[in-house]
Amino acid sequence: MMRNAVPGLVIAALLALPVAALGQDTDAPPQPDRNPARSGTLATETAETERPSLPGEATTVAWSDTAVAKAEAACKNLLTGLALDYETLPPIKEGLCGAPAPILVRSIGANPEVAIEPPATITCPLAAKLDAWLKDKVQLAAKASFDAPVVKIRNASSYICRNRYGDIDTKISEHALANALDIAEFELASGERITVLDSWPRTVVTEKPPAFADETTATVVKVKQTIALTPTVAASKPTANPFVPPKARSTGVKTNPFVAPISAPAEAALPLPPEAKPPAPAPSAEPRAVFLRAMHADACKMFGTVLGPDANAAHKDHFHFDMKARRHSSYCE
Repeated sequence: MMRNAVPGLVIAALLALPVAALGQDTDAPPQPDRNPARSGTLATETAETERPSLPGEATTVAWSDTAVAKAEAACKNLLTGLALDYETLPPIKEGLCGAPAPILVRSIGANPEVAIEPPATITCPLAAKLDAWLKDKVQLAAKASFDAPVVKIRNASSYICRNRYGDIDTKISEHALANALDIAEFELASGERITVLDSWPRTVVTEKPPAFADETTATVVKVKQTIALTPTVAASKPTANPFVPPKARSTGVKTNPFVAPISAPAEAALPLPPEAKPPAPAPSAEPRAVFLRAMHADACKMFGTVLGPDANAAHKDHFHFDMKARRHSSYCE
């Protein structure tokens, strides 16, 4: 009995195979795994991977003894003979930031001494250039404009480990190399303070009166003009004698043919309406603005980079000076 049942079971199983296979497509690709992005895990990991690293986040490699010794020797040569109140600092190294021989400068010059408030952490080449700029340019201009020397400058920023403008995806700043100084204010011996924010000459754009409007003001002035149209008249015989001078229309007096006619007096020019008059000339430049302009222009001849309020909004309240090496000339704005 069992022997007869076994072949029947085998045959039934073989017959059922095609039926089960009907529900499966052996050529279809496998179902994808669950997308981890739905839970936010993948997006977070991708953002962290693609985010640019800040200069301070890079691996810190200490300055070599050779690099430190070379920088200290250069400092000694540059600062010998200069009237600087400064303190030597240990080498700074934070990721990509730092300097092998930074100094903390409290004041520059003598008679007068120019205090830096707060003291600035900078490199020796920058300190030496600041000394020359203050002595040869700033003090002379201050004496000429205000009859008083500069005795203090306000340090808005010196060494700080960051990218340009503090952004994450910009190049490393010269501030991160202790190679830059931002100056926001000059204080005179008289107590007068000259700030870049308040005294830098601003460019004021004013709208021209309608009579002077053009494409630069984006103003369209419509002018209604009346044109007298002369009707076409059929040709007729001339009424004037070509051999007799015409009579003067302005008076009833006949014209003497042997005397040159007297020309009519020129009509007086009508005055322009008040709204059409050109603007009055600008008043003389304010001494503070002239002084700051001169400081900016002189700095452009001495530093690698000079930025001021005309550069962008980030520098509306200070001058940026740095010693970045450039191929041809300084970058000045």
